[in-house]
Amino acid sequence: MQPKIKKLSKDISLLIAAGEVIDKPVSIIKELVENSIDANSKKIIIKIKNGGKDYISITDDGIGINPDELELAFESHATSKLNSKDDIYKVSSLGFRGEALASISSVSKIECKSRIKSLDYGNLIEIKYGKVISKSKIASNYGTQIIVKDIFHNIPARLKYLSNTRSESGRIGQFIQSVSMSYPKISFELIIDGKKKYHTKGDNSKITIFNQLYKLLSNDLISVDFRENSYQLSGYISKPNKNFGNRSRMNFTTNGRVIKNPKIFYSIENAYRYFNKNKRFPIFNLNLTIPFNEVDVNIHPQKHEVKFEKEAEVISFIYNNILKVLNSEIPSENIKINIEQNKVISQYENTEFDQTDFFENSEEISLKKVLPILRFIGQIKNTFILCEGPDGLYIIDQHAAHERILFEKFMKIKSDENFQTLGILRYVDLGILKNQIILEKIEKFKEMGWDIEESATGEILVRNLPFLGIYKTREVDLNNLFETIILDLEANTDTPSNIIAKRLACNNAVKAGDKLSEKESEKLISDLEKTEVPWDPHGRPAVVKLEFDKLSRQFGR
Repeated sequence: MQPKIKKLSKDISLLIAAGEVIDKPVSIIKELVENSIDANSKKIIIKIKNGGKDYISITDDGIGINPDELELAFESHATSKLNSKDDIYKVSSLGFRGEALASISSVSKIECKSRIKSLDYGNLIEIKYGKVISKSKIASNYGTQIIVKDIFHNIPARLKYLSNTRSESGRIGQFIQSVSMSYPKISFELIIDGKKKYHTKGDNSKITIFNQLYKLLSNDLISVDFRENSYQLSGYISKPNKNFGNRSRMNFTTNGRVIKNPKIFYSIENAYRYFNKNKRFPIFNLNLTIPFNEVDVNIHPQKHEVKFEKEAEVISFIYNNILKVLNSEIPSENIKINIEQNKVISQYENTEFDQTDFFENSEEISLKKVLPILRFIGQIKNTFILCEGPDGLYIIDQHAAHERILFEKFMKIKSDENFQTLGILRYVDLGILKNQIILEKIEKFKEMGWDIEESATGEILVRNLPFLGIYKTREVDLNNLFETIILDLEANTDTPSNIIAKRLACNNAVKAGDKLSEKESEKLISDLEKTEVPWDPHGRPAVVKLEFDKLSRQFGR
């Protein structure tokens, strides 16, 4: 029988709408905080428990909700922000659709207390998964408090897709930091599981927040304030030498609305490319003021994205002015390019370097069994070690070989109670979300010999690293090390233990260009002979062989 078309019930319609607007605890907090900002609040307090899955509280000192409108506020498409269809095309507030409160209340238990300044009492409404349970008058400070409990408990299928507590808390922290940057006149306070994690004074100083979040001072930043026709770009950008290892410290707003726009981010990164030798990412907090009727904020369910009427013009305005201010503050250096560097040398194109011949008829691919005794000849370009063997020339990639040696030693640390550690005592801050990824694997790091924990402020505190005092000793770049570990963890390329050992080995190994003494080279060759496989941990060859008979043929012998 052909199914009939029918109108969905209100309950199902609300759940569908909630699925579009609310997908994580941070979505709820975003909607409620934006409502508090629209209510002219000077202070907003955010409390969460269990990553926001069990409890969220948003308290503000804004204008409050009129008692006659309190229940209506939780109806679908009920809003004070729009009066006509034309208003949709010139939205000046952060909220406007009237969907958020209805969507949130349909997937959670809600208590909303609110008081307007002209009354000496407040009102309370309790809603359970879309149904009004009670309404009453209460004693209350002016402003609004909304408490959200047990989200998605009426939709178990949605609940199981939430991330762990640390990840959900990280997303919330990231959003609060971003929005506090954009509204420095408002005091924000974030309390996670009873502990105050973040607080801004609301003193209208973005530089204070830059210092609080990123440890940047005023002389680390460049002020931006450009006007052109109806556009204005204002805020701060980092000097290139203060750039960061990932994009987590890029904050951009349009008319005060936090947005994600890859084209804008790319245009700003592109402006930095002449000044950015280390390929790191700029830190910035910028706001684009643009006529409301030239930007459509109604194209994304969660309002993360906007559409510009004249996008090319907007991107050009941003790029040109960031480039202009960088050029005036930090003149770019001329880079001398060697035009010979890409010249092709073809005389030796038939030369064959073989690695697989080591392992013919051998089930165990182990260098300790198949690598002959080698005589050190020398180092080539401070990158390759040249050795003579009984059957040919052996060329060792010093970095790949050292990586293999260190990787195997690090993997054995778990069973070696006498391994050494390197005391460093360093705090690392990669941004809230990336900190959480590392801290989620904290037990794996400890198994690998690290002394690591979460600091009181949510940073990564590293006290000791496993240490192997051989060859060149170099300072560990913890930021870069953690960044590469995170990329591997997200790509799920290997087990966490292998990833940690691989990346620490890569970070500590001698590099191409490092000068090694004859004694150091011979030590490396000796240690390589004891390893299990002739590749570095990423699968690149550590040693190749040029057989004497093939070499003889090259000379026509």
